[in-house]
Amino acid sequence: MTRESESELLSFCAAQRGDFCADAWTQFDGVEKREMAAVCLFLAGVDWFGHEGGLRDAAKKLLGGAETTFGTLARALRFDCPRFANSLKRRLGHA
Repeated sequence: MTRESESELLSFCAAQRGDFCADAWTQFDGVEKREMAAVCLFLAGVDWFGHEGGLRDAAKKLLGGAETTFGTLARALRFDCPRFANSLKRRLGHA
C-alpha cells in the first residue's frame, strides 16, 4: 500500500464513518480492490469504527468471493495497521 493510496483510504473512511453506505465501499475506484478489502476487514475487526457486517460484506464482494484471511492480505499489501488506525482515529477526532 502506497502513501497515496493510504491517504485516499483515510479520507474515504473518515467520510464514511458518519454517513455509511455499503455500496460506496465496493464502488470506490481511488485504490486497488485488494487495498479496500483489507481496510474493510481491518475496520470490521475494530470496536471503534462500527458497521462490521457491511464492511465484511463489502470485503467479500471486493475479493470476488476468494477465501483469504486479513493477515494474508495485510502482509501481501504491506498494510501498516497501527499507522492506519492512528491516522484514522486522529481524523475522526477532528471531524
